[in-house]
Amino acid sequence: MSIKNVCIIGAGVMGSGIAQLVSFHGYNVELVDLDEETLNIAKKSIEMNLQKFFVEKNKITDEEKENILERIHLNTEINEAVINAQMIIEAVFEDLSLKQKLFSKLDRICNGDVILASNTSSLCIADIAIKSINKGRIVGIHFFNPAPVMKLIELIKCEHTTEDTLIKSKNFSESLNKTVVTIKDSPGFVTSRLIYVLCNEAINLLSKGIASAKDIDTACKLAFNFPMGPIELSDLVGNDIYYHIGEYLSSKLGDEYHPSSLLKEMVEEDLLGRKTKKGFYEY
Repeated sequence: MSIKNVCIIGAGVMGSGIAQLVSFHGYNVELVDLDEETLNIAKKSIEMNLQKFFVEKNKITDEEKENILERIHLNTEINEAVINAQMIIEAVFEDLSLKQKLFSKLDRICNGDVILASNTSSLCIADIAIKSINKGRIVGIHFFNPAPVMKLIELIKCEHTTEDTLIKSKNFSESLNKTVVTIKDSPGFVTSRLIYVLCNEAINLLSKGIASAKDIDTACKLAFNFPMGPIELSDLVGNDIYYHIGEYLSSKLGDEYHPSSLLKEMVEEDLLGRKTKKGFYEY
């Protein structure tokens, strides 16, 4: 099976970034979301990103930009969008029940050789696949934000994933000019588990008054050569996202992964970071 057509479900920040990346590398894309307005916002964001970061920097021409955009089709109907797809990438909210229902549906309506991939950043692939019948074609392909820029993909193989699915998924991921690391299925994989621990502990330090958010971030940037401090990063990713990751990791791995009480307070007060214009910092 040659992958030419890719369906991406979820047109939020990650879904739209993946759509841009995949189309940029010559694939036809069906971008799916239940909300038509979200789809239109995503397409406009892709167009602006291509103009600002590629055309204006002479990396691609206007004609190439238009070709990339023409390969991205918007669709609110999943059943219609998956008809010609050889690979489907799920990029919906990090809710296990939601993903289980979605993959169960995709497993029913897609041809048996279609690869079903999740962009989850923390949920076990085996848990996502639990309500599906053809579990061997389910895999994790974890992109990083912003997907067109970040060089890494975590490829997650669960106990059910076949070797054929893994090989095809790795070849596809590498065709996007990414470095691919293969990870055994585990809560948080490698990157999310490590970065969550760092960010959560930074927030604990802040809550105990050991240092200000700015000083914690400055210390990490200068001591470890990080481009962004852990509290800044939590605001960027979304404090709600890290809170949900912490809840999931602690349920799977133990209380040492429990989210900081301050992080919980931030979420309860809707101080989610950049997306709400206010988190640990104001934007």
